[in-house]
Amino acid sequence: MRKQAAPLSRWWWRISKKTRIALSVTSIIVGIVILAIPFSPWILYHTFKPSPVYPYPTKLSGTPYLPTIPDQQEQQAAQQLPKGNRLVIPKIGVNVEIVEGKDERALYRGIWHYPTTSTPDRGGNTVLTGHRFQYLAGPRTLYLLDQMRVGNVIIVYWKGTEYDYVVRERKIVNPNAVEVLDSTPNAQLTIFTCTPLFTTKQRLVLIADPINT
Repeated sequence: MRKQAAPLSRWWWRISKKTRIALSVTSIIVGIVILAIPFSPWILYHTFKPSPVYPYPTKLSGTPYLPTIPDQQEQQAAQQLPKGNRLVIPKIGVNVEIVEGKDERALYRGIWHYPTTSTPDRGGNTVLTGHRFQYLAGPRTLYLLDQMRVGNVIIVYWKGTEYDYVVRERKIVNPNAVEVLDSTPNAQLTIFTCTPLFTTKQRLVLIADPINT
């Protein structure tokens, strides 16, 4: 070990002082960037405060939530709706496929529709869950779900029909709080993910009611 370390030490002191400083500063910057990458979505969100993103036409036009879509564009807009089932959360830029699956492995393909719960077209409690951080956070994760508040809008496109919801409740529960999966007499949407960020300690849960338009 000593024989290998000595040549490296001599090389370091043979280069100029300016070069050593430049290499040291570069190493520090690279280290900071690497450490900051997992937090970059949060930093960008709070730095630029992006406007809500509506990737598809929505029937909520004319309400305080969305800009108006002219009547003459409604037929064209209907043709631009997503083909599959999708979850859109405009405030935090989520636009992700809703997938089916028997177990949590489905989470690697998108937002998982919990198989024992209802669906938007049947009423009751539709439950969706997704990863908080998967590689780099983006529109396919629930990284920024903690930024959602009561009154924010959630849109579900299900079998060619749009279902709009407004958040009624936001809470943090333990992983064994299986009551969030319970059926309900009225239609509602439940979305949950892990919290705090980068842990599976608890679950952040949003409960949303349908918006009648």
